[in-house]
Amino acid sequence: MMFSTALKKWAIKRSQRAIHQYPDRAKAWSRLYSIYSENGEDAEWIHFCKEIIRQHPGNHHGWTFLQLTAQKQSPKLDLSSFCAEVVRLHPDNTRAWTYLDLCYENSENEGELVAFCHDLVKRHPANRFAWSRLIHVYKKQGRYENLASAALKLLEHCPDDAQAWANLGDAYAALRQYNRSVSAYEKAVGLKPTLLHAWNSLGNVLHTQGKHDKAIAAYREATELDPQDASPWVWLCLAYIEQGKPELAHEAVREVQKHLPIVARMLDEEVTRVLDGFKPEIDSQSAVHPSIQSLLVSASRP
Repeated sequence: MMFSTALKKWAIKRSQRAIHQYPDRAKAWSRLYSIYSENGEDAEWIHFCKEIIRQHPGNHHGWTFLQLTAQKQSPKLDLSSFCAEVVRLHPDNTRAWTYLDLCYENSENEGELVAFCHDLVKRHPANRFAWSRLIHVYKKQGRYENLASAALKLLEHCPDDAQAWANLGDAYAALRQYNRSVSAYEKAVGLKPTLLHAWNSLGNVLHTQGKHDKAIAAYREATELDPQDASPWVWLCLAYIEQGKPELAHEAVREVQKHLPIVARMLDEEVTRVLDGFKPEIDSQSAVHPSIQSLLVSASRP
């Protein structure tokens, strides 16, 4: 028994030295995990993983084994305080932020994350990771004035962040500040022409303003980027209906039919009404018939 204990300690020390010397080598991590796991020494293993992560916050193996072991505990070990500690030590480390996100995923404690990020940006005002988390939470909660403020703060330090411009556009659109929204979306797609959401949203705001030609141009950009996305085809069809161009509207309906047949049938009915001389039933604020909008939103949910 004494020999087995001595041999185990030797194997642990050997693997620990190997990891300290070469922290990215998977073999040493797997061997050490097996030893700790077989002997039920999860607490010691967790301590070691944390030790390595503090020294090497981007270490994939340390985070993976820490998360794996934490999930095995009953109750599950809460790593939020440790992740926050690592982020404070290394505020620009992507992996540390990723694991902090996992702690708050599906959590009702978003207020803690908001407070943490606010505290961090006081000391690191240019930290895009913290501002991005604040933006995500504010958008999720529908706090659009806060969203606009956070996006503007981020853009003070990162003026070329296309996603931040798109988020600012979302905030202004929700606040019905349409001219500002258009400017923000145009800046976003100017910086990153492949930003599909920004093209769609730009088209929607222009459509709401009655600027159908410009809206159609934005929707066309979106369809070029992702022909399989039905949303811009729907908006495109509605814009053509409002312009009184049923032939072009029918072309868009055919694309919608491939992905959203129920919506396509409703759109086809609207086109038929235009051909029969009826005014299209389009809501001037949302730029889409309410029943069509409801179906489109439902179809877009994961």
